[in-house]
Amino acid sequence: MNSTIPVAHDFICPWCWVGFLQAKQLEEEFGVKFDWIGYELFPIELEWPDYPPAPEPPANKPPVLSRFEFLLAADDIEMPAATKPKKMRTYNAHQAVEYAKTEGVADQLVEALYRAYWERGEEINDLSVIIRLASGIVVNLDDLASAIETKRFKDNVVGFDEPAYTSGIYNVPTFTIGEKRYAEQPLSRLRKALREAS
Repeated sequence: MNSTIPVAHDFICPWCWVGFLQAKQLEEEFGVKFDWIGYELFPIELEWPDYPPAPEPPANKPPVLSRFEFLLAADDIEMPAATKPKKMRTYNAHQAVEYAKTEGVADQLVEALYRAYWERGEEINDLSVIIRLASGIVVNLDDLASAIETKRFKDNVVGFDEPAYTSGIYNVPTFTIGEKRYAEQPLSRLRKALREAS
């Protein structure tokens, strides 16, 4: 099995926050590394959907967990309470990670971006925020800024819906372990997949 696991992800996806935490755990347990591949859920070409509020259940009906709530319970995770920017695109953040790969520090920048967004509610697609978060991680901050501004790595970031589907990614996060893809899975399934692939 390849010791580097590709992960299709997007920073604003709550499932991907869980996936990031899962990757940290798997790296510690199995010694694997991760190749973070940017899949932007809401590229500039895609309109932001306006989701209707969830209907109120009948007063006498006990609550039922959603799929995501089951995942949180299975992995014993509590979501951070930070208020996050609304309708924030992530293209620049993904470009920054692609640049960080050229310096071998992608994992550190991915962690800084995830924690900034989910734990502190920072607007991680803003260039000034990216540069601040990358300081001390990326050596050449001027070149990082230039790479983002000129879209140097535009071909490395995949947008939803059709381009992502064409590449075989329908949900984020998707971990590719061996020859199989694992999308929105609990940590126990990912552990099992890694044991079977080794």
